[in-house]
Amino acid sequence: MTETNESLHFLDYWRVIRSRKEIVIVVFLLVVLTGVLITYSMPKVFMSSTLIRVKEDTQDITSIGLDRYRSRDPLFLRTQFEIIQSRPIREDVVRRLNLNEVLGKAYGYYVSGQEKSMEQTIRLLGRATKVQQYRETNLIQIRVSLSEPKGAVPEVVKNVADEIARAYRDQDIERNRLIAEGSLTAMRKSIEEQNVKVIAAEANREEIRKKYNITITGPNVGAGTSIDKRTLEQLEYMTTVTRSEVAQKKALISTITNLPPNKLLEAQPRLAPDQGLEQLVADKRRAEVEFEKLKASGLGENHDSVKGLKQAIEELNAKIKSALEGWITGIQADCNASVSKLDALEANLKAKKDSEIQAEGKGYREFEKADDDLEQAKKIRDAVKVKYETERMSLDMPRSTVEIIEPAKAPDKDDWVSPDFTLNIILSIVVGIVAGIGLAYFIEYLDTSVKTIEDIEKLMGVSVLGVIPQKVRSFVDEAADASHKEAYRVLRTNIQFSKKLSGAKTLCVTSGSVGEGKSLTIFNLSYVYAQLGGRILIVDSDLHRPRQHKILGVSNNVGLANVLAGDVDIGNAIFSTKVPNLYFIPSGRLSSGVQGLLDNRRLKELIAELREAYDMVFFDAPPIIGVSDASLLVREVEGTLLVIQHRKYPRSVSCRAKDMIENVGGNIVGVVLNNINISRDYSYYYHHYYSYPKYGEQAKTDKK
Repeated sequence: MTETNESLHFLDYWRVIRSRKEIVIVVFLLVVLTGVLITYSMPKVFMSSTLIRVKEDTQDITSIGLDRYRSRDPLFLRTQFEIIQSRPIREDVVRRLNLNEVLGKAYGYYVSGQEKSMEQTIRLLGRATKVQQYRETNLIQIRVSLSEPKGAVPEVVKNVADEIARAYRDQDIERNRLIAEGSLTAMRKSIEEQNVKVIAAEANREEIRKKYNITITGPNVGAGTSIDKRTLEQLEYMTTVTRSEVAQKKALISTITNLPPNKLLEAQPRLAPDQGLEQLVADKRRAEVEFEKLKASGLGENHDSVKGLKQAIEELNAKIKSALEGWITGIQADCNASVSKLDALEANLKAKKDSEIQAEGKGYREFEKADDDLEQAKKIRDAVKVKYETERMSLDMPRSTVEIIEPAKAPDKDDWVSPDFTLNIILSIVVGIVAGIGLAYFIEYLDTSVKTIEDIEKLMGVSVLGVIPQKVRSFVDEAADASHKEAYRVLRTNIQFSKKLSGAKTLCVTSGSVGEGKSLTIFNLSYVYAQLGGRILIVDSDLHRPRQHKILGVSNNVGLANVLAGDVDIGNAIFSTKVPNLYFIPSGRLSSGVQGLLDNRRLKELIAELREAYDMVFFDAPPIIGVSDASLLVREVEGTLLVIQHRKYPRSVSCRAKDMIENVGGNIVGVVLNNINISRDYSYYYHHYYSYPKYGEQAKTDKK
């Protein structure tokens, strides 16, 4: 039972599509045609890409002896994405390639000397540039896509992609060079300070030599043996190391002092790494990337997410500023501690040497001390000079962190990336089918007319006795399709075996409104009855819009109206037809009009008289709604057949017609569903056509 319901449910959906196939086809063709036209009218978009490799620079210039391990920045590549797409890079590319004039003239917005034109070119380049990372690598692809306003766009996208990579590389080199030059400047200043100390130490030594008239005969002149040489050498070594350390830290402080805040924050990991400060900078970068994503998604400045991220970035900036100040204070404190340590060592060494001077002679000891000071000053100066020269040579031969792996290639003129004709047409076909089917179901939902047999039997509670196909002609017409007779034979059989019409001879055929096909239905039904034997009479009782005389091609001057008015006898109003066993009473005509003519006793007597004279009498009544004659007629006959045209009037019209028949006391035998489109609703016709005995079998039954 469940399987049957599911099958019927699917067939109902298929019936809607089949019944509205014209709408589906028209919408489908319109959508596909629109998709094709839009696709062919869209400008062709060409794309070219450059592949670069980006790595973190771990060998930038640092202060002497402070090369330390640096942790990898997890947001490094993401930061490079934003730098590549940043405005400075785009402005540089626009100026290098003169894109303001090239693209401005191509797209029709170029105005010489106007900043607005330049701004539009920069925005256009920003929309045309996309950056993508290859997973698990440090390779970045720069893609540039431009539409085709002129024939040179393939070469333009190639040049722009390459120039973006070069501009990014050049700016990266320039940033590193500025940082290195700042460090070198601090080193030069430190060397100059050490030169001053060396000169002063030489002058001091020479003054002591002249004062005591010391003759230098060897490197150990004046050295005595009363002091512990090992202890003195150790103190001298520690003092030398501490002096070098102090010089280094002073050079570091000098570098920090000379760098601006933004450059100092970039150089901080190289000068003196601080994990806490680096973590704050990484958090700020992460927040700024998220902030740019939110702005790119179209959120305004007053959105809660944007405001929250903006506040978080401001808090991080404050923390970074505070941490940077603490970092500088710590370095200064460390330097001060080293200076204090150096002072203590020098005081200790001086005390040791003073005692030696007292033991071996004051002049030689002073000279030896001055000589040691000179040597220490020279060592510090020479060490800084070596580091300075080494880094200066590295600066003259810069090593970039950006490498172009695969330069861009100009695409062929037939190798555009958009529009994709095949994809667009496939999407148009899919959208067309979906839109057509959707519109068909929507129209079906809005359509409240009678569509199925189930609609009639469920809403009206009346059986459907016959289903008549479309394009049926009267059977006296030579062009009539002989196969249509089977539908009327089925209708005749159902009427004959109806319990509501057992033994009845008078049958009225009416409809809810005009144009539902009742006149043709009653004629063809009478024709089938006459072919199977018996005297059959058709009474055209639609006095307002008679039609039966036109079907038979006879005069309508004398008929039912004249009989009811008493102008002619019933016998003079009955005419034979060219169909054997079929007789006809036209509606007739009266000069005084036919209003209220059926409302008399003569109608009842006439129906009784005709019932006795014929085997079956069919009355072609006017529509039950709006004409009172039909209500009078259905009350007097033994049965009423209601004709409903498929998909014409709302269900309420048919339900009201059925209620009116029952309200006046009529016996409604059943419903004839007329004008079924077999190509659409073939299941109804097929079901009713083959659910009953065929003509030959029914004829045998009738004879029995």
